[in-house]
Amino acid sequence: MRAQTVRKEVVEAAAAYDTLAPRYEDLISENAVIAHSARMSLEIVSRAMSDGEFLLEIGSGIGRETLELAAQGKRVVACDPSRESLRLLRDRAISRGLSDRILTRPIPASSLRELLKEFGPHSFDGSFSSFALSYEPSLRTFPDDVWRLLRPGAPLFCSILNRLCLAELLTGAALWVPRRGFGRLLGTVNLSVDQFSVQARAYATREVLDAFRPRFEVAGIWGLPAIIPPHYLNRLLGPAGGLRAGLENLDRSVNSRWPFCRLGSHTGWLFVSRP
Repeated sequence: MRAQTVRKEVVEAAAAYDTLAPRYEDLISENAVIAHSARMSLEIVSRAMSDGEFLLEIGSGIGRETLELAAQGKRVVACDPSRESLRLLRDRAISRGLSDRILTRPIPASSLRELLKEFGPHSFDGSFSSFALSYEPSLRTFPDDVWRLLRPGAPLFCSILNRLCLAELLTGAALWVPRRGFGRLLGTVNLSVDQFSVQARAYATREVLDAFRPRFEVAGIWGLPAIIPPHYLNRLLGPAGGLRAGLENLDRSVNSRWPFCRLGSHTGWLFVSRP
């Protein structure tokens, strides 16, 4: 593997995902790491939201998790700054007969306060944000904003780009792709999204806990993925061949155990809203 030498234009996440949206499902099928992480995220979200009926999704994309939860009988308000992603989500919902269970709102996580006027305080039974919060400039206002929308005791699941990634360290990714490896350690990294690049924030465990602790209690932590290299190193899995399923099963078995739960490419955090 060689370090990427072509610099991509850095744009806002909404613009990048507007372009990627029509081909996002193809990306999942082509990248084994993204596919594995998506499966794990859906499993965790489905379990965490099992008791709720009215859910808030932050960063829905084209609705991979939205549609599955709606199919389980949930009502979902799906928020995303990418209007093209939301358009495709609505089309997919219509094709599956789920449009009456899904509302879409073209807003980022930083604009959640707009939903208070429409739905009222403490109106949602649960909320989830899979791989989207790191595109926000900070976590400063998000915990308080989402807490105001959740009923007391409601679950909140967030998967956030981690500052320290074990697989990157073990594979020497900082040497192969220095803008990724070293950038993550410094807290800011440009992530490739289609032909563009989007700036993302990587957080240390202490930063996340300090941001959420005033409003939420921690109920679970997972590495997503925990021991498999991050998605941009997916070619390292090529030689694994038939061993890939075994590696994915191993990742599944350790991703909630210490220390692996805190050393993944992303950390999945399950919180419970304080009264």
